[in-house]
Amino acid sequence: MTSPTDLITGRPLSPSDDEPVRQATEARLLAMGYLSQDIRVDAARTLGTEYASLRVVADLLVHSGDRPAMLLRCARGSLVTREKEALAAARLITPHMTPLTVVTNGEDAEILETYNGEVLAQGLAGIPYPEQLARMLAKRPLRKPTRHETTQAARVYAAYGGFHCEAYCR
Repeated sequence: MTSPTDLITGRPLSPSDDEPVRQATEARLLAMGYLSQDIRVDAARTLGTEYASLRVVADLLVHSGDRPAMLLRCARGSLVTREKEALAAARLITPHMTPLTVVTNGEDAEILETYNGEVLAQGLAGIPYPEQLARMLAKRPLRKPTRHETTQAARVYAAYGGFHCEAYCR
């Protein structure tokens, strides 16, 4: 018997309770016209020792052209409880902030402006198609977080990021 694999990477799936949400989100993005090579699964960045070598991970990181454009946090449950962690990750995952943040539980979604946390759209239909994402990105210049913004985002991510519990930790 073959174990299930990730739609994009082909790697075996993790035993996480949130994995079905990510797989549904990956399927949705591919159906919307995103190319698998433009979607990074478990994208990660480790911040320097001044941030205690904090490892930041994005469930999905979508690129538009050669630029990170949209970070997606895929988790079951309430969307609002994932906003702060997802926004912090989007501010830290690359040297420049990822302009858009999406929080989804597979049944609903919030699309947020990473720079200020404003909710731009709600519902799965609010997730932009590739062409829409490219237009949205064109209106958002590259922006590096200030040292203060990086420190604040790292604190938030460190606090919220520790709440992940895979199915096997029960």
